[in-house]
Amino acid sequence: MIDIDWTLFMQIANFLLLVFLLNMVLFRPIRGTLKARQSLFSGLQSDVSSLKESEQDVRQNIHSELLSARKSGITKRDMLKQEGGAMEAGMMEKAKAEVDEEMARMAEKIKADVAAARDALRPQAQSFALDLATKILGREMA
Repeated sequence: MIDIDWTLFMQIANFLLLVFLLNMVLFRPIRGTLKARQSLFSGLQSDVSSLKESEQDVRQNIHSELLSARKSGITKRDMLKQEGGAMEAGMMEKAKAEVDEEMARMAEKIKADVAAARDALRPQAQSFALDLATKILGREMA
């Protein structure tokens, strides 16, 4: 059985003194450290949320700038295609005109060469005809 005497009161006083001393030496510094840690984490959490918001804004800005750059690139590409097509058409017309001019010159030269060959062969045509008839008939023609 438990006897209530002066040792019980001494044990209670010893316990209360130990609780008080442990509170001063151990529990208060730990609670202070935990409170500082909690305030640090809440500050970091607010920083993280603000950085996430700014990150979203930066992503949207990058996306919009990328879209505008693509659009301007497409318009420049189309413009260059049109300019290239116009230049190609001009060069093709020029080349066609040069070819047509060269063809006309060659046709005139060929006509002149044919006429010169006819004129050169006309006096000899009679003698060629007689030689040919002689060979075909096998006898001399007069």
